[in-house]
Amino acid sequence: MDPIPQTDPTKMAEASVLDTMRVMNTVVAPTLAKGVIKRRPSVEALAQHRALDTKAIELLQDLRHKYGNGPLYLRFPFRSQVLLLDPEHVAQVLAETPAPFTSATKEKVSALEHLEPENVLISSPARRDELRPVHEYALATDKRVHPLAGHFKDIIRTEAESLLPNAGQDGETTMDWDKFAQAWFKVVRRIVLGDAAREDESLSGDLSAIRGRGNWGFAASANKSKLESFQKKLGQYLQNSEDGSLVSRLPKNSELDLESQVAHWLFAFDPAGMVTFRALALLGCQPEQQKEAIKEADDISAGEDHPFTRSVFLEAVRLWPTTPVILRELTEDSDIGGFTVEKGTGVIIFEPFFHRDSERLNFAHHMSPENWARGDAVLGSGLVPFSAGPAMCPAHNLVPLVGSLMMDELLSKATIDLVEPSLDPESLPGTLDHFEVKLRLSPRGVAVA
Repeated sequence: MDPIPQTDPTKMAEASVLDTMRVMNTVVAPTLAKGVIKRRPSVEALAQHRALDTKAIELLQDLRHKYGNGPLYLRFPFRSQVLLLDPEHVAQVLAETPAPFTSATKEKVSALEHLEPENVLISSPARRDELRPVHEYALATDKRVHPLAGHFKDIIRTEAESLLPNAGQDGETTMDWDKFAQAWFKVVRRIVLGDAAREDESLSGDLSAIRGRGNWGFAASANKSKLESFQKKLGQYLQNSEDGSLVSRLPKNSELDLESQVAHWLFAFDPAGMVTFRALALLGCQPEQQKEAIKEADDISAGEDHPFTRSVFLEAVRLWPTTPVILRELTEDSDIGGFTVEKGTGVIIFEPFFHRDSERLNFAHHMSPENWARGDAVLGSGLVPFSAGPAMCPAHNLVPLVGSLMMDELLSKATIDLVEPSLDPESLPGTLDHFEVKLRLSPRGVAVA
């Protein structure tokens, strides 16, 4: 089908009412239903079994055939949005954040105000200039290996013990998400807040409850008493920061609302755990790739930098993005690829489309760790697992580091087989419900199946 012709070269194509509703029903509604702040297990399962992400990707391919590569105007109720279909436009919008494309969209603010009302992501440009350097220093944004990586590795070695095979007559153990998450969040609390937070499951429980409410965005008011209680607990760790923790790298400045900044770190390490678990599942169904990861895990000269498992981690984010939609909002009249866009218009970047576009990527549906050997060049092809540009996630180096350290620690002592679900490495599904994944860990020396 030839794209619908446009008479004005600066006016973008506008989707028909029917196509607008298709985007709403196939892209927007499932994304919201799965939970943008905290995943809903029942909807994740539904998305996997009904291939909802694959259907969304196919819809956007269909729209590109119909309307062309240019940004597509969607006249949604309440607020119009522009849907991007070209990687070059993605690169432009992310490069021109925070102005004229702010990350503090109305939708994002409504969700994050429940948890982190003063976070850098939803702050004004002036406030952002104050807060962003604080995050970048604490998280060592520009360093591939965080200065505290050795300490983090020691923490992970200790907590991973509970996951390794040490029970049962056959010497094997099964690991599901619940078991993995229990160890993972102990790691997270110790890395972010210090050893004193290791057993503070009430803090994680409060965070989970607040995030669940944040899923409702505009539709639910913030639970101020729960938020105040949560921030009070966080404040105690900030006031008594332990050496070796991320919070120890923060300034002693209450005017920066550090509780809102640290809340996001704790929140973001949940999807980081999901990615790590999915990455283990990828290795569990690909013996040759797992052998490469084991070889790396056994290399005592590697220190804390593990390029292969780091790349597998990044592939897991590419294949199944934990932030499926990147939102921006115009702070002034501007353009995207030469097409005029009015102030106040929203911009939608649906990551699964750009990461799994089989019409553009020959590796769309299988794991391809070599992608990440290209460094920043990969961002220009629309692969943006941690966003890109000035608002790129400040933990884009730290998170893969921690994930790869956990993977390598497990692989240094065990082999991994994927038990459930069954995955075809050459045709991976559009959705992988981590709640359903089960892995079998066997002591090293037992052949990988």
